[in-house]
Amino acid sequence: MKHSLTVALKNQSVAVERFLRVVRHRGFDLTHFQLNMDDGQYQVAMTVDSDKPIHLLTTQLNKLVDVRHVTLENLHQQAM
Repeated sequence: MKHSLTVALKNQSVAVERFLRVVRHRGFDLTHFQLNMDDGQYQVAMTVDSDKPIHLLTTQLNKLVDVRHVTLENLHQQAM
């Protein structure tokens, strides 16, 4: 199942590295990734794909000190 997320991160390159490491370790595949600078922080728009429940990823991302907030934009089934 694909999930679209928006994540606000601190303006530090190490924050992006930590964030991506959590996505990888939780077993989610990035299918889309866009990084923008907005109001002094990074705004990440991404789509992930996995059979795992999305709350496993969002819970872990929210625990990172560099993450300001995580927003689950929408859910949709992967086209077969």
